[in-house]
Amino acid sequence: MQILPKFRVIFVQLCIMPILLLGIQPAWAHGNIAPNDGAPGEGIPSGVAAKRPVLAFYYPWYRRSEWCLCHMSDLPSVSYGSGDDATIDRQLHEAAYAGITGFISSWWGAGDKTDRNFATLLAHAELLEKQSGYRLASSIYFESDAPNLSGKTKTVSALRYLIAHYLNNPHFFHWRSKPAIFFWNPRGNGRTLAYWAAIRRIVDPNHRLIWSAEGVDMDLLDVFDGIHLFSGGYWGLLYGAMKGVDQGFRHKVDGYNDIHHTHKIWAAGIIPGYDDTRVPGRQGTYKVARNKGKTYHESWEAAISSNPEWITITSYNEWYEGSMIEPSRTYGNLYLAITRQYTHR
Repeated sequence: MQILPKFRVIFVQLCIMPILLLGIQPAWAHGNIAPNDGAPGEGIPSGVAAKRPVLAFYYPWYRRSEWCLCHMSDLPSVSYGSGDDATIDRQLHEAAYAGITGFISSWWGAGDKTDRNFATLLAHAELLEKQSGYRLASSIYFESDAPNLSGKTKTVSALRYLIAHYLNNPHFFHWRSKPAIFFWNPRGNGRTLAYWAAIRRIVDPNHRLIWSAEGVDMDLLDVFDGIHLFSGGYWGLLYGAMKGVDQGFRHKVDGYNDIHHTHKIWAAGIIPGYDDTRVPGRQGTYKVARNKGKTYHESWEAAISSNPEWITITSYNEWYEGSMIEPSRTYGNLYLAITRQYTHR
C-alpha cells in the first residue's frame, strides 16, 4: 500500500506560519465505555449538532494482514478488514457514540476499494439512522496525488462520477443544502489555482457544491469554498501556541470574507498526536506525544476558541501515521470518551 506522506508537505509550511499567524480538565479513564454493547443505538446521543459538524478523516483500505507493530506505533483493539460489514457497523456506532457527525473517507477513484467501501459506508449509515435515529453523513477526501486522480482528464472524470453516484445521497455530508468535497494537497505536483478553476468551470460551473481545500494560503479561497488543515493543530503543538494559531486562521478567513463579500468556511483541525517513525521507507519521520490525552484536550480547546464552521479530526483511523482516535490496545476507548465530551459542548 502506498502511504501518502501528508505531514511532510505540511512541515515545509511550518517554517513560515508562526511568523504569519502568531504575530497578529476533566479526567477520563481508559476503556470503560462500550459503544457497541447492548441494543442497537445504546449510548448514542439522541441528536446531531448540525450547526457544528465534527468530521473525522477516515481510511477504508486496511487488510487483516497489515496489522503489525513493525510499521505502526499502536494497534486497534480489534484487528479488522476495512471492507467487512461488521467492521463498518462497529466504526459507525463508535463514531456516533463519540458525537462525530461524519467521516471524510480517503478516496482514490472509481472502482478502487476505497470507492467500494465508501458506498458500503453510506449504506450502513442509513441502517444506523433507522436503528438509533442518529444521522451520520460522510464525505470523501479526494486524494489528488493518487494515480487514478492525477491529471485534468482523470480529475474531471472522477468528479463527474462522484456527482452522479454519491452527492444526492442523504448520508453524504451536506452543509446548508450543498454537498461538500474535501481535496488533499491541491497544489501538489505542480497543480495551480488556474488548474482547479478550469476543472470547476467544467464540473461545477454554478458552484452547487462546496469545495474545501487542504492548505494554509488564503488565495486558495479564490477557487475553493473553504480551507481545512489535515495536520490539525500540529504547528500550534510545535510552537506551543495552538490557540493563537487557530484564531489566526479564523481572522484570516474572516478578513478574506470581509474584502470579497463571501462566506468562506474555516474548518479547525484537531489531532491527538502523531507517530510515523515506523513507516517503512519514510524519510523525515517524527513524533508528537499524546501526553495521555492532554494533547487532544489542548487541540480541542484551541479549535473551539476559533469559532469554526466545522471541526475536523485527524484522524479516526490513520494507524500508519499514529494519529488515530479509534480504540487501541494502548489507549482503549480514551479518545472516543474525550471526543464525546467535546462534541457535547
